[in-house]
Amino acid sequence: MTDKMQGKKKKIAEMLKLSNLSALLMYMRQKWTLFRQFLMTTDWKKARKRFFARIKKINIKKTRTYKTSKKFIKKLSDSWKMLLICVPTFLFCYYFLGSRIAENIDVTTEYQLRQQNIPMLETATGMAFLLRREVDDKMWTPNLPPVFPAYVLDNMPNFQTGIVHAVRDIVAVLVHFTQNTELQKQEIKQADKLLNYPATIWLMHKKDGFKLAPSSNSQYRKAAAQLEKFGKDGVYYPEPADLAALLQKIGKSLQKLATKNENFQNEHASDLTDTKSDDLFYYNRGYAFAMWQITKVMGKDYRKTILEYDVYTEWTYLVNSLKKAAELKPVIVRNGQTKDLFTPNHLLEQNYYMLRALTAIERIRAELKREQCK
Repeated sequence: MTDKMQGKKKKIAEMLKLSNLSALLMYMRQKWTLFRQFLMTTDWKKARKRFFARIKKINIKKTRTYKTSKKFIKKLSDSWKMLLICVPTFLFCYYFLGSRIAENIDVTTEYQLRQQNIPMLETATGMAFLLRREVDDKMWTPNLPPVFPAYVLDNMPNFQTGIVHAVRDIVAVLVHFTQNTELQKQEIKQADKLLNYPATIWLMHKKDGFKLAPSSNSQYRKAAAQLEKFGKDGVYYPEPADLAALLQKIGKSLQKLATKNENFQNEHASDLTDTKSDDLFYYNRGYAFAMWQITKVMGKDYRKTILEYDVYTEWTYLVNSLKKAAELKPVIVRNGQTKDLFTPNHLLEQNYYMLRALTAIERIRAELKREQCK
C-alpha cells in the first residue's frame, strides 16, 4: 500500500511540474472518466448492505468516541450542583447587570438653541435632535430581542416610546401648515409616515405573517433626516394660527395622558402587585421631556407672537411645568391610594405638573383667540 501511495504521489508531482497545460487537463479528464465508470458500474444496493453489515460488527462501546462521551456525561452529572450555581449566576450577571449598564434615561441632554435668527422652523430641527438622541446616541430598546441584556428593561423602552410619540403628534400638525412648499410637503408627509411605524420592530414584522422588515430605529433615523430637510428647505414666518394649532394638539395629548393616569389610579391603587404603574409613568415622563424640549424651541420660533400677545409669563409657566414633569425621578414608582398616608402616588404627582402645563396652554390659546377677535 505504501509503495502504491508513493507512486501516486510521484505521478501527481510530475504532472504538477508539467508546464504544458493540456497535459494537466488530459490527466483531469482521465480521472473524471474513471470516476464516472466507478459510479456506473458500482452496485449500490450491495455496497449499502456491506456498509451496514460492517456497522453492525462494530462494538460501539469499545470506540474512543463512546468512551470520551461517557466520561464527559459522568462529569457533567457529578457537577450538577456547580451547574445550578453557575447558570443562574451567569443569567443574573448578563441580564440584570447588563441591563443596568444599558439603561440610560436622560433628561439632562437638551437641544441647544441656535444663536442666529434665520426665518426657518427650528422646531423641526429640535425634533430631529430628539430622534437622533434616542436612536443614534443611545441604544433603541423597545425592539430588542431576548439575546440582548436590555431586553428585560421596561422603563427605558416606555420613556423612548413616549419621546417618539410626542414628536409624531407635533409632526401631524406640521403637515397642515399652509406655508409649506411642495418639497416641504413631501418631506413632512414622509416623516409623518415613518414616525407612525411601530416602535417594537427589530427584524421581523407580525403583520401578514412573520416577514423581514426594517427596524424601528432605522425608520426613525430616516424621519429625523426628513425633519432636518423640512426645517432647511423653506422660509417660515410664524403665524398665531399655527401656534394655536400646535398648542391645541399638545393640550389634547396632555389631557389624554392625565385622564389615563387618573383612571389607572382609581382602578389599580388597591392592587397588591403592580407592574404597570412604572410603564405608564415613564411613558408620560418621556412624552413630557420631549414636549419640554419642543416648547422651548417653539418659544424661539414664535417669540414675536408670544411677546405681541403678552403671554410670555404663561409660556414660561408651560415650559417649566413640562420640565418638572420630566424631572420626576422616584426610586420606585408607587400607585398608592389617595387616603394612604404612607404610600405615595407618583402618577397623581405627575398629573399635577401635566395639568399645570395644560392650564398654561388654555390661557395662551384664550389670549390668542381674544386678540384675534378684536
